Amino acid sequence: MSSTRTLTKIIAMILCLVMALTCLTACGGSSASSDEVLSQNGDKPGTVIEETDEYVTIVDQAGREVTAKKKPETIALCYRVIIRFLLNLEQGDKIVGVGKSEKFLDELEPNIANAVDVGKGVADVEAVAELNPDIFLHKASDVETLDAIQDLGIPSVGIRVENQEDMVTAFEIMGKICGKEDKAKELIDFYNSHIEKCQSLTKDIENKKSAIVMGSSIGKVADGSMLQGNMIEIAGGINCADELKATELWPTAGAEQIFAWNPDYIFITNQEGAVYDADDILNDPAWSEITAVKNKDVYVMPAKEDSWELPGIVSVIGIEYMIRTMYPDLLSDEELEKDVNDLYELSYGKTFERDELGY
Repeated sequence: MSSTRTLTKIIAMILCLVMALTCLTACGGSSASSDEVLSQNGDKPGTVIEETDEYVTIVDQAGREVTAKKKPETIALCYRVIIRFLLNLEQGDKIVGVGKSEKFLDELEPNIANAVDVGKGVADVEAVAELNPDIFLHKASDVETLDAIQDLGIPSVGIRVENQEDMVTAFEIMGKICGKEDKAKELIDFYNSHIEKCQSLTKDIENKKSAIVMGSSIGKVADGSMLQGNMIEIAGGINCADELKATELWPTAGAEQIFAWNPDYIFITNQEGAVYDADDILNDPAWSEITAVKNKDVYVMPAKEDSWELPGIVSVIGIEYMIRTMYPDLLSDEELEKDVNDLYELSYGKTFERDELGY
């Protein structure tokens, strides 16, 4: 092993130790605020500070100015939710380092299955250093890791996708860095036009349905700061958990609070790790007096192979599904299917049969 590589590994190990100690004293388990983080100069995320034919300096979603090579040949990440964004931007073949993926994504881009493990959620700094990708993408809330990777000479970009505005900015940033501005604009235009369609469909609703989206365990809900909570509102519903005060994603409201809210509809996340399903709620006598249970309006969000409430362009189809479920007269099943096909054709260059996705 060369002396340079040995030094790099030593630095990486030291940084790992520093990050671990920092996390013990500062992390506390809370999530970052959804408020936009500006750079030291007051620039918004996505602002291009300087640009040449080969490099771009851009403000990431952690408010950091990052200089990165345009059109990177190799990309690493352990923030799994943004794999979809990269595939949408036709960058799947550039992914050389990843934490945990999904069967659906691995089948779309077999290259991902062969990528180096660089940490599942928490970055393995030493593995990233060894891989030495052209760029490292990570969650904007974990500035310690971003700075640690940056200190190794690897451009690290903070990404945040907790709400609609964040997702658009994320597409803009990744599109700029990857030289895919046109594709990013196409994806953003599709997303925005379908959001406008949903808002137009639901603008005249007088008697809005109340609803919640529950997370991986019973009692965890999407509050007003989360994408899934926003989806209910765009779909013409009232998010019962909108005003819930919390310092974590998927805060625990508890069964008693949900009983008090008495929602008309209960949507359940279809993300990996969910430890219950609709039948567990529908068949539990303790929940029998809730309106959603009485009317059997408890649903696991589709689709089985690609969760429609995940951050990304696919979430707009999740909103349409909510409209179709809560207000079936406003959107036909045929129109929903057409929009699903249009989205997957744009996002992945192919369509799927309904039973392939599972909706």
